[in-house]
Amino acid sequence: MSLQETPVSRHVRNASGGSRHTRKANSERLALQEEVHRQIASELHDSTCQHLVAASLILMQVRSALGDPLKATRHCDQLDISIDRAMKELRSLTYLLHPQDLFEGGLRTTIEQFAEGLAARTPLNIEVSISSAVDGLPYEAQRALLRIVQEALTNVYRHAKATQVVITIGTRDRKFKLEVRDDGQGMVAADGACRFRPWAPGAGIRIMRARLQEMGGQLEILSAPTTLRRGTILRATFPCALARE
Repeated sequence: MSLQETPVSRHVRNASGGSRHTRKANSERLALQEEVHRQIASELHDSTCQHLVAASLILMQVRSALGDPLKATRHCDQLDISIDRAMKELRSLTYLLHPQDLFEGGLRTTIEQFAEGLAARTPLNIEVSISSAVDGLPYEAQRALLRIVQEALTNVYRHAKATQVVITIGTRDRKFKLEVRDDGQGMVAADGACRFRPWAPGAGIRIMRARLQEMGGQLEILSAPTTLRRGTILRATFPCALARE
């Protein structure tokens, strides 16, 4: 006797397939996050630890110059600089990597507060312009969008050498549009030419893209390392249909 597929069995099969797809997506995202963590650990070793090593060496010079107050003072000034640089790097990275929670005020307020806190810890001047419509998104969509902003700002801080960042989120053509624009060094092509072009994705970019794909959205990153038009632009779009009526 042959078995006939029923609506219930079809639903169970589809649900099982969706569950496998979700588990695979989550596994891939975790692997990407681990890759980012390894990269940051390497940067801390190569940069922040080097400031501390320099401080240790200068301290040895201070001890050998205790009989010469002027020389000892100069060494102490250098020691202060090395320790200050290490502390600033640690404070900035730990703030960026901390998993920010959504405030009761919603996504708009959370991003504004996060940008204000980052600007206070780094040389970045951050402007924020966000439509209140984002607070109508479901919690998980708001949380994903917050993570995308955090990851974008982490990339700016770590790589762009920027001084100015502008974050905008609005609605257009029945879509939400996020843009993070900086005035950093941009990227130079392999042939040394400077032109407006797509940015090759790293692990952080792939995490952002994965989050957006789960929301039915798209990610575009462009870089323009020229004297007239500097910096990088991250653009993310996803459907307004996600928002609650």
